[in-house]
Parts: sequence; C-alpha cells; structure tokens
Amino acid sequence: MKVTPLFHSPHRLLVGDAPLVGVLDLPSSASNHERPPIRLFFPATTVSPKPRRVKQARYFVNNRVSYVLQGFAHIALARHTTKLYRFIVRPLMWIVSLFFPVRFLKIPDTALVTTKKDDFPVKYAPLNNSSKSKSQSLIMFSHGLTGTGEENALFCTALAKRGYVVACIHHRDGSSSRVPMPDGTCKFYEHLPNGDDYSPNHRLEQVSFRAKEFLYATKWLLGEEQGGDDYDHPILQQIRPKLDTKKVIASGFSYGSTTCSLAATAQPNRFQCAVFLDGWFHVDYSSKGYLYNFPPEAFGEDWPNGANNGNERSHVIENKEGLTIPSIFINSAQFEGYEKLYAATTTLANNINSHNKHDSTIPESKLHVIPNTKHQNFCDVGFWLPKVLLRRLGKLLALGDADVLEASENILDLTLKFLKQF
Repeated sequence: MKVTPLFHSPHRLLVGDAPLVGVLDLPSSASNHERPPIRLFFPATTVSPKPRRVKQARYFVNNRVSYVLQGFAHIALARHTTKLYRFIVRPLMWIVSLFFPVRFLKIPDTALVTTKKDDFPVKYAPLNNSSKSKSQSLIMFSHGLTGTGEENALFCTALAKRGYVVACIHHRDGSSSRVPMPDGTCKFYEHLPNGDDYSPNHRLEQVSFRAKEFLYATKWLLGEEQGGDDYDHPILQQIRPKLDTKKVIASGFSYGSTTCSLAATAQPNRFQCAVFLDGWFHVDYSSKGYLYNFPPEAFGEDWPNGANNGNERSHVIENKEGLTIPSIFINSAQFEGYEKLYAATTTLANNINSHNKHDSTIPESKLHVIPNTKHQNFCDVGFWLPKVLLRRLGKLLALGDADVLEASENILDLTLKFLKQF
C-alpha cells in the first residue's frame, strides 16, 4: 500500500550538478556595523574521498524557531514592550516552537558550515552557470516585509545546487519581524503610525536604507569592502576569486524586489539582471492622498509631494532613467488582482524594454503570473507544515489553491530560463 508523505517534499526542486549546497551563516559583527547578517548558499563538495557525515542546515539559522515566532507574535499579537508579550506571549511562543514542525525539518542536500572551526566537511565547488562567462555568478537576495530571508531558503538552495552563489540578506531597518543587531540586542518590526500620523517618508527612507545594505553586502562579498570577524573566512577566500565583480544578479521577494530594484537603479553597471518575485511596486494610501509607484526612483520619478518636505528624490541615487537592467517579474495571481499594483509592475517592465529596445543583445524583460497562487506561495511555508494543516490553513497563510510543489517548480523554472540567457 502506498503511503502518502505527511509533508510536501522539496527534493524535486533541488536538482543540479553541485554534489551539495554549503550553507554559511554570517551574523552581524560588532567590528563591522555596516554589514547586515548574511546567509550564504554555495555549490559544494566533500573535502575528502571518504567524507565524514555532514550536518544538514535547518530552515532557520541555529534552528531559532522560537526566536522567529516571537518576532511574528510581536507583529500580530502584542508589542514586545508590553507585559502581555513578556509574561504570556513570549513563553507561549517558546512552548509552541518545541512542537512546531519546521523545528524537525532539514534542508535536503545541504551541509552546514560553521564560523567557529577551521576544519570544514565541505569546500566550495565552482560550476560554470553562465553561457557567456567563465566566472561565477553571485545572486544577492533581499527578503520581504516582516521576513527574515529564512523563508526563502529552498529557492536559494535550488539556485546554488545549479552552480550559483546566493547571498540572502537579513535587513536591519525595522522591516523584519526580528533581527539580531551587532551589539548583541535584537530589533523588532517597526509598526507604522496610522491615520493622520502616517507619512510616506517611512517606507521611502526604509527602502533606501535596505538598498544601502544590499549594495554594501554585495561589495563586501566581492572583496571591495572589508572588515568584520568573518571577512577572512576560509570559504569566502575560496569563493571571492571566482566571482565576476560586475555581473551580479539582483533578486528579492515582495519588499525585497522593491529593495533590489532601487539598488540596481543606483548602480546599473554592477548588476547583470534582476529577478523579482511578487514584487511590491506600488503604494496605495489614497485615503491620505498618497498614491505612488514604489520605489519612485526605479520608475524615473520623484518622491511624492509630502515626502521629505517636498518633491525630492532619494539621496541614494542620481540616476534619473529609472531601472534599466533586463529583469523578470514573476507574480502571484493574488497580486495580479490588485489593479494598481499590477499596472505599476507592467509599467516597470515596459520602461526597461523601452530603454533597451535598440540593443538586440539584451533579453526582453517579461512579466509572468503563476496561476492560482497567493503571496506566500513564493516562500517555503508550504513545505513547513503537514499537508492536512495546509488544507485547513491555506487561506489564513496566504497560500493559493495551486499545488505547493508545482508552483515552486514553475517559479524556479522561469527563473532559470531567464538566467540562462546571460
């Protein structure tokens, strides 16, 4: 009798030439406050012909399930500064974490590399993933609003399995549910003021900060910026010489798409192309008179009236052309249903194609929609819970009716077909 697995298996996603995917967690460093935490995924192989047993990576850094749940509880249940949170919510989340299914799951085909030992079970195994270059491609990935990046671990692992080096950034701007800071404290999600106290400055300045982190982390990994306890990590010393410093790929999910679009607008010669997963490209707070494409700089536009005391542009960039690098936009059916957001996404893709129309060597930027999907189909949530719970909680978790595995395969296939053009 055939036994139905309790969970969706991600093994079909993790097909590639790399024997293993090394996972290196690089926390914030007290000696380098500019670099955000990074989780690095890279093609790897065992060090010796008779390899010892390797430790697989978990979905969460240090398997910190309770840490992450407490961050989301701060967003949804009670602020972390309240007595309700300290004496009831936080202990409850710790208890829940002991039985939360993802605590017991591991990312297949991975090998965890620590920062505390010099004796590593795996080494970097470069693969040629480009049709036009012998250098290794670096993909910089930015997480979504309230996220930590850990919810996109399978996407990053699947790309590394195919030869890419993928760096997932954990932003410290207050957009993450909870993030460790260099001084040993943590920063929780910053709730926006409501009603008359709302200002468009917050998100505009926030995404500018995120873009700066994105660019600094890129330069740090390429060796153009130095500093921090982990800068000379042996694995990084193996990887850096192989990376093409001018052909980095910008990628992100939701708010992360906003972030990397701003970074790529600021430094278009740095990035070869961009991959946007269900990007957030429009802000609609029309009840307060705020309605604008987001980030405005990517559209070649100014900040809206009322932001930064006037009609000004961000100090992050001076490029007035907007985003010009070839990009792929992969959207959920849910985001397609938001008329203004979808129109802004279409406009951004058309702007890029219009800018590049006289150069036939530049691939076309296209917008794709994955049928029957919602926003969280672009994250790993569907692989964290048993199928029976997903059927009952799918709508609550913002998962569409599409099969979890098939939707992830479609997203990955579209991404890989696009990247193979470079």
